[in-house]
Amino acid sequence: MPTEDEKAEVQPSFTLLRILLTDVCNLSCSYCKVIPNVLAPQAEPTSDDRLAEVIEFFFAHSEPGRPKIIHVTGGEPTLFFEQVRHIVDLKHRLERPGENCWIVLGTNATLIRAPHAAFLAQNDVKCIVSMDGPEEIHDKLRRNHGGRGSWRMVDAGVRRLKEAGAEVSLSMVLGQHNLDHAEDVIGWFLDEYQPTGLGVNFMKPPTPDQADYDQLIGADAYADRMYGIHKAFRDRGLFLELVYRKLAPFVEQRYRFHDCGAAGGTNLNVDAKGNVGPCKSFLVMDRLAMRTLDIDEYRSAVVSEWRKRSPIYYRHCDGCSARAMCGNGCAYDAMIHSGDEMAIDVRSCQYTRRFNRLFIEDLFQQIRPSGHIAARWWHIPDRSERQRLMGAVSARPRTLSYSIGHQTLD
Repeated sequence: MPTEDEKAEVQPSFTLLRILLTDVCNLSCSYCKVIPNVLAPQAEPTSDDRLAEVIEFFFAHSEPGRPKIIHVTGGEPTLFFEQVRHIVDLKHRLERPGENCWIVLGTNATLIRAPHAAFLAQNDVKCIVSMDGPEEIHDKLRRNHGGRGSWRMVDAGVRRLKEAGAEVSLSMVLGQHNLDHAEDVIGWFLDEYQPTGLGVNFMKPPTPDQADYDQLIGADAYADRMYGIHKAFRDRGLFLELVYRKLAPFVEQRYRFHDCGAAGGTNLNVDAKGNVGPCKSFLVMDRLAMRTLDIDEYRSAVVSEWRKRSPIYYRHCDGCSARAMCGNGCAYDAMIHSGDEMAIDVRSCQYTRRFNRLFIEDLFQQIRPSGHIAARWWHIPDRSERQRLMGAVSARPRTLSYSIGHQTLD
């Protein structure tokens, strides 16, 4: 705690700039938690001048050699592809010599045509495409404004990106609509698209008044399925970001103070209106939204408070074996379920404890001695033994096998 308390006066050092380029989307996914929360949507994207100001501010308050990402999302950013081109140009113009920075485009891929795919591939823009499974699963919740499924257009967009040579990862949301088929879906993803990585996201309530949204799944069910997926595909090197960030502290024998870069002082977001803030979920609701690009204001308004969203500051966490890998999850989830952004994220707490039990049991089965085990047998696994939990999985900067938004200053 004394070590972490010393960070009260540390200036933020950004590793992620998320650009919420637009308030609008050509799809109307029923579990979306961005579009339904925008209080005053606007038709125009983030202006050229504001993009230049924010990207310059981002580089000015980051370390040149530290891996960092500019993540362009929305709404659907390809509705304004000229702005995407502008962001690419700004990045090339403003980054410093040797800057370890890459651009990631989060898209539903329905509007990707051959020229778009070629531009993205030529400029090494990595693409994360949202897809929840094959057509019969994906189209249950991911439809357009007319109620028609979007899978065929998404599939076509992914194939255009792959044909052009762009790096592609897939992002699926795990809910009632695909939980029972998750391993089969992921095996199909790998065989059909050969994605660099895969996001398997815990579905969150779409809006504050939908805490009982009927597609949500339980924390234990999510943990069991996620760790099962990891075990099934780790020898193929499948990078599952959430599993990786939970395992890495144990494997590397370090403490994870924060689960999210917003609390760790490494995330910067800008929305279509040009407001900035630490968290996209709060920003779209006009909470923790600032107009001025002032690093001291950012630190005092956000980091000095949210850095205490760490298990080291909560008596609730005393005695928990998962304390060092947890980071206390998501402030948005905490606010949804308790009304207080500084409270415990109860769902993250539950699935993290379950993860902890699952990987300890997994490691035990891998390193246990043969034959009879004495009742008082114990063993402290070394680094090479811990690494067995990862299989062939590793985080690789400048690829999509890397965490977006969860790199902190721990």
